[in-house]
Amino acid sequence: MCGIYGHIKKSSKTNSLNACIDGLKKLEYRGYDSAGVAGIHDGKIVCCKTVGKVVVLERAVKAIKLELSVAIAHTRWATHGKITETNAHPHFDESRSIALVHNGIIENYQKLKTELEENGIEFLSETDTEVISQLISFHYENDISKAIQKTLPLLEGSFAIAFIHKDHPDKIIASSRGCPLAIGICHESHDIFLSSDSNAFTSSKLDVFYLHDDEYAIISHELIEVYNLAGIKLVKQIETLNLENISISKEGFDHFLLKEIHDQPLSISKAIENRLDYANATANFSELTLSDEELQKTNRILILACGSSYHAGCIAKQIFEAYAKIPTEVEIASEFRYKDPIILKNTLILAISQSGETADTLAAVKESKRSNCPVIALCNVKRSSLSRLASSTLWLNAGPEISVCSTKAFTSQLTLLMLLALKIARLKTLSHKEGKKFLFEIERLPAQIADILSKSSEIEKIAKKYAGHKDFFFIGRNYMYPTSLEAALKLKEITYLNATGYPAGEMKHGPIALISKKLVTIALCGNKHTFEKLLSNLMEIKSRGGPIVAFAPKNSSEILSLTNDVIFLSDSISDTFAPITYSICCQLLAYYIAKFLGKDIDQPRNLAKSVTVE
Repeated sequence: MCGIYGHIKKSSKTNSLNACIDGLKKLEYRGYDSAGVAGIHDGKIVCCKTVGKVVVLERAVKAIKLELSVAIAHTRWATHGKITETNAHPHFDESRSIALVHNGIIENYQKLKTELEENGIEFLSETDTEVISQLISFHYENDISKAIQKTLPLLEGSFAIAFIHKDHPDKIIASSRGCPLAIGICHESHDIFLSSDSNAFTSSKLDVFYLHDDEYAIISHELIEVYNLAGIKLVKQIETLNLENISISKEGFDHFLLKEIHDQPLSISKAIENRLDYANATANFSELTLSDEELQKTNRILILACGSSYHAGCIAKQIFEAYAKIPTEVEIASEFRYKDPIILKNTLILAISQSGETADTLAAVKESKRSNCPVIALCNVKRSSLSRLASSTLWLNAGPEISVCSTKAFTSQLTLLMLLALKIARLKTLSHKEGKKFLFEIERLPAQIADILSKSSEIEKIAKKYAGHKDFFFIGRNYMYPTSLEAALKLKEITYLNATGYPAGEMKHGPIALISKKLVTIALCGNKHTFEKLLSNLMEIKSRGGPIVAFAPKNSSEILSLTNDVIFLSDSISDTFAPITYSICCQLLAYYIAKFLGKDIDQPRNLAKSVTVE
């Protein structure tokens, strides 16, 4: 999941070390177990590596007081090897002539390592990355291109790499397979950047191109040359980017997560802005390249996603089937890619990823594209890998989501999926009257969310009461079941407590055995259609001594016979849109429990914002 960054300076005002640190800060969403930077000074490779977040590396670099004209850098999410300074990137060859940074996984690294060791080469780290630097050095005979051409075919797996070599002190060499790697040239300073994510570039206007599988680039401030493995020079398509200088601030909130929860009235408004068509009782997407005729032919929908995006897909499945009457399948992308999927004609594929860089989702989309069916991506980040793969991309417009735990991106995904369901439903059988009602209800969401946010202090009190418990059980029915899955995930991510989401009707099929005074049940009562049934499930829990917290509509006072720990929500929230509002209640509950427990809320242990490796 790591992030790599590189810089070659043209301007005398720029220090490549500082440019790389600035870039790593923007890439830290990819991992923050360790960080490092390397360059060449007086003919030798110099390097600084630290365990922990980029700010630790920044302090160490400032202490060195070194200026470099070429540098590569890395922020790590550990896959191979413990979180130690030795395992931090960059990695070297035995003679320390190469320093290399890597995002991805080399699947056959152990075999390659054994072969190199048999040739007398000693390894320092536990990583798969060191194999790459040692291999390049092993094949190097004063020709860097030939060394690359011999090394890359031996690597199995995915990678984006950048390295420097002491024999070529003014160059960075870069390559990729299955992982994004962008190269940018600044119009103003003529400095050159490379990054795992073009949005991390620190200049405002650049010419940018992306390396494709098994291409490699030899980069200096005088020249950038790109080749394939046959050594044939390639002409790359250049894209000019005008990057927005977005100020990242907590805006007075204690954590980015709390700010982003409170952003949701605005982020939902942005998701529906210019997309509601009352005259035709439908939704419009200006970025959608599929025609109404193509959408109308859809007779099956396949949703591919991971994590919170998968939960959004599970809720959307029910909405597509209820309104558009189209059979819908939701697949966890990491499982889908290893199936032998049957994708029939007139299937619409929806790929959901906040970052657009989720490795498993990208691989699943590549697999599904063999069917020649259209792919619509739902994404929050412009110029992402997913948006380049898809037939069309629907933008969430949620703004930057800094906290690892997804909140506003999740609810914006749900909002767009609902609008897309409306559009297809109107092309099928949904009446004009029903379409207008749908639009009216979705337009009320920002106000309903603002009302929920006003109950934050009530939710905080309940969080304080139960923060000492170690086990939580989220239950719901119908739309509330997948909502309970998402709620449990939120609590797990930032509190490290055991939390499970489950369909309430399945309680008697095993989970009721867990009920005790130590297990807190969180009941999501937002589905009016199944409310009485859920009430019966809660009675069974109470009779066995289990504590209950409920989120319920105002008119359901009978819930008070089961628990006094109730947050009452507006009665006007319909079953269809309740997953959004009830999810926000659970986001607040998770946040306040994590705060009482003193957890690192924005950057929880072992996690990264974007899962860029399998």
